[in-house]
Amino acid sequence: MEKLQKLDIVKELAGNKTVLLLMPSLEYNDVIVKIAEELSGKSVCYVTLNKTYDSLKELFNKKKVDMSNIVFVDAISKTIKKTPSQTDSCYFVSSPGALTELSLVISKFLKHNFEYVIFDSVTNLMIYEKRDSVIKFVSYIINKVEASQSRAVFYSLNIKEHESTINELSMFSSKVIDLTD
Repeated sequence: MEKLQKLDIVKELAGNKTVLLLMPSLEYNDVIVKIAEELSGKSVCYVTLNKTYDSLKELFNKKKVDMSNIVFVDAISKTIKKTPSQTDSCYFVSSPGALTELSLVISKFLKHNFEYVIFDSVTNLMIYEKRDSVIKFVSYIINKVEASQSRAVFYSLNIKEHESTINELSMFSSKVIDLTD
């Protein structure tokens, strides 16, 4: 928790286009709330493969996070309930495994010059796709971010069984921040 308190994501992203943020599972909600609070007021595209838009909205509202400048890309909701393709503040993708659809949507949002992109999370992507597909996809998104005006933070739980994937992805990221002890 001490590492989380010291983290200044705006400062980290000022010096790095992409950050891979490794976090412990127990502090996951605290981390996503802190990052959202720090980036609130800026234009943010929040890609979620982990929580539904509704659950994120509820969590952020409860913690009084300003969501007026956040647009969500939700790849979970359509897998569990009927949703429209989009609302004012959310675009719904068919599933976390729909990598082509996800990359098209993210690319579209990068053209709108969002200041920040939050990708939540690489770990969840590994549930739906094989390791090589995840590495190829995330490196593609990192390259798209590098070529855009945006900066991005990629969340990943620091899980032993994903260590080799995380190590490989860290080679593509400008910086890796490990919040685990």
